[in-house]
Amino acid sequence: MPYEREFAPRLGHVPAASSAAIQQAMTRWTIPAVTANESEIEKRIIPVTDLAQEHSRPVPKFAFAFDGSDVEISAREEYPSVTVGFLKVGGALVDLDKFFNSDDHGLVDPRKLRQAMDARSIQSVLPGSMIVRPGMTGVETWRLELDLMFRSNGFNESGDTYSLHDALLTIHGAPGSPVKSIEIGKCPSCEAPNVAVAAAEATCPGCSSPLYITDVLRTHDEFAESGSNIVPFTRVMNAAERFLSLGYIDWLYSHAPAALATTLFIQDGPLAFYGTTAPLLRRWLSYWSALNTELSQRGHFPPLVVGVEKSGTFVEHANAIADHIPNSHVMGLDNHYIQTRIRAKNPEKWYGQDEFFGRRFFYKTSTGRMLVVTIPRVPEGVPHNDSKKPAKPPDWHANPAQYPTLRATLEALDRVQTRMYANAVIPVALAHEAVALPLGTGSHVLTLMAKQALGLP
Repeated sequence: MPYEREFAPRLGHVPAASSAAIQQAMTRWTIPAVTANESEIEKRIIPVTDLAQEHSRPVPKFAFAFDGSDVEISAREEYPSVTVGFLKVGGALVDLDKFFNSDDHGLVDPRKLRQAMDARSIQSVLPGSMIVRPGMTGVETWRLELDLMFRSNGFNESGDTYSLHDALLTIHGAPGSPVKSIEIGKCPSCEAPNVAVAAAEATCPGCSSPLYITDVLRTHDEFAESGSNIVPFTRVMNAAERFLSLGYIDWLYSHAPAALATTLFIQDGPLAFYGTTAPLLRRWLSYWSALNTELSQRGHFPPLVVGVEKSGTFVEHANAIADHIPNSHVMGLDNHYIQTRIRAKNPEKWYGQDEFFGRRFFYKTSTGRMLVVTIPRVPEGVPHNDSKKPAKPPDWHANPAQYPTLRATLEALDRVQTRMYANAVIPVALAHEAVALPLGTGSHVLTLMAKQALGLP
């Protein structure tokens, strides 16, 4: 590690670049497939028009996209280990009829365009390393502030307030019926097992320390009292995105259930919970099953829910094989293809069992753009095999027939493509615009803000 302001010599890389041992070592390595295997692709693609169609499903009238941004800031240049995390999560609602009718004699009317969109966001800050409340440890401070964040952030609709706290209770309950308490695996202080935490206020029966329902996210397990906390910051951001989306779904279910069928809900990134939040996968699947059952009994179609990825390994692979997929075709990704062609993993290991509540597909749009999407099964069911036995073909969870909303979802995404960015859709671009945290001037402003708030010189 260098001293502060100590720089490496200009030619410091030369010995490594000219080392025969290093060059020989790199020849022993391989990478996942970056080239296309045409026969493997051809047997997995299908025209969108060949997918099953839900008869009488209404055309989507709205698209609601959700995204988030987070940044970890050092509160003082002279003491970079003092950090805070700024998070911004929000959504962009697009009235599709107004959006597509915003042109005026060949020109876009900006007033009509603005009327077609409604972007909303919530902002929050969480403590990082070396920051505590008086009388508390860093972890205790993190847990309390996270609970306050979930209680105080959400949305207001028609006089109703729906917080992230409410969404967390709802995902453990049923549509329109949040639970009153949540059981956590163990007390963060004394590790007493299976403790019930009331929504309003709770203490551990073993050690009397305060408990919060947000402890179920277990982000405190990854919190570092000294060092970077970008991992728990990102965990919270991703969970907040999904809870905000679920909150709007649940609000519509309670107030206008028929509107769910005419709304396309787009999540930035795959439909998944990662790391310490992964156990919420089962809760989401249970909620989703109950929601679709209730909607079906009332004569309503399920909502269109999809995750759209902007970057990552799957996006890179999709772009690498794009020339071998015809326009308006979808490619199912079974376990064997994922493990051997994309991830370079053991094909006998099941992929995605513990994180995903949707299944990935590659979709080449009518205009030749590649989208990596994640679709949940309808009306219920795990999207990836949850067997503990070795994985063997066929992987029927990848069968498009298991996803009756797939065609309607892809056709809706086809309508909202944009040339603003590569392989992008308009609602996601608008959602990101609403929540983006700039890394240049913006980060300096946030640093100054944190410095002043903490009373640092």
